[in-house]
Amino acid sequence: MTRLFRDGQQVEARLRHIHDPHVSPLNDWVRSLQARLGSDAVIPWFDPADGGVNAQILWLLEAPGGKATRERGGSGFISCDNNDGTAENTYRTREEAGVSRSMVVHWNVIPYYIGTDTKIRAWRPDDVAAVGPLLRELVAMLPKLRCVILGGGAAQKVWKEFGPTKPNLRVIDCPHPSPPNVNTRPGTREAIVATWKQAGSLINGDS
Repeated sequence: MTRLFRDGQQVEARLRHIHDPHVSPLNDWVRSLQARLGSDAVIPWFDPADGGVNAQILWLLEAPGGKATRERGGSGFISCDNNDGTAENTYRTREEAGVSRSMVVHWNVIPYYIGTDTKIRAWRPDDVAAVGPLLRELVAMLPKLRCVILGGGAAQKVWKEFGPTKPNLRVIDCPHPSPPNVNTRPGTREAIVATWKQAGSLINGDS
């Protein structure tokens, strides 16, 4: 089911699990980031329905959208269950590729919302320069990580500049799953599905 977080009761039910063992270290880190980056940094939680610290695949996009932030009527999670087109495309392409979400943890290279109260803005180079080193902290908390999928230009730029080295870690560039990309650029959806399949094959030992 996509866009599960249209239902506020589903959001509240998920919030009750943000300190489950597999995701608690990540959400403790979110709390620390909120303190370090200041009150203006609106940072959503990691979704306990995903793999948490047990994840083998990191799905890395640009920045949280409005539907990921409670302050703008969203869920408060980085999640493929969010009520927006990017989350829905992420969910559907992964499902089509046959990759279990228990293998995956979702995050953004810019961990906080950028933009106004009504509209997210495009990322700027100074955004990623400011938060790029946080990526090393995240990867250090994912001991089973074997594959990073970089969705879009911001994620690819940050990884190129700040991505940590880790033995046997595969890094795959992927188009961003935003509706404008998927709906207007031929072959984009198929490329995203193919990327998920490649990551799944790696985890399953097929490549």
